[in-house]
Amino acid sequence: MSEFTKSKVHVSINEDISNMRKEYKANGIPTILDESLNLLLLTLKIKNPTKILEIGTATGMSGICMLDACPNATLVTIEANDSSYKEAKINFEKHGKLDRTTCYFGDAGDIIRFLDSGYDFIFLDGAKARYYDYLPELKRLLVKGGVLFADNVLFRGLVECEKPPHRDMTIVRNLRAFIDELTQDKNYTTSVIDVGDGVLIAYYN
Repeated sequence: MSEFTKSKVHVSINEDISNMRKEYKANGIPTILDESLNLLLLTLKIKNPTKILEIGTATGMSGICMLDACPNATLVTIEANDSSYKEAKINFEKHGKLDRTTCYFGDAGDIIRFLDSGYDFIFLDGAKARYYDYLPELKRLLVKGGVLFADNVLFRGLVECEKPPHRDMTIVRNLRAFIDELTQDKNYTTSVIDVGDGVLIAYYN
């Protein structure tokens, strides 16, 4: 993403959430990049879903933003880190979103197997090495006409590298398989977009 394009990103979110995101970033706590969040919220407003699944709650910032963007939606969100899970629940309650949110603590790969289908939007932002493993269940959970939005699919640009570092090969290999399966599946209209750390958007035809 060019510096010119990045300079034109202005995320329209609650001021308190904006300040919290800045504080988390300053303290080294992962939160979705502004340019990726902006595209996520744009996609949500176009789609206007009613049932959202999020894999990777973190501290709840993206979940709160998604519910603000979709006032008629409910959110099911999954987080594997105990401290992040507890922090997210506090944030959902503080911002009046807990009644529209179901929070699960644990391994997403285990939890999604027991969820009922019917989601019209899935935001995938969990463990990058697991995206491909999650995919069969994500396809089961997503309804026709639904959208899968996956963040960090280019993983610091390494997915595009001819020779990524050996230590990152498992993540790179699995992300490439994830991208390949969706872009080659005729049941989905899929684009990989060079925004933030790479975004994949797939529409279930």
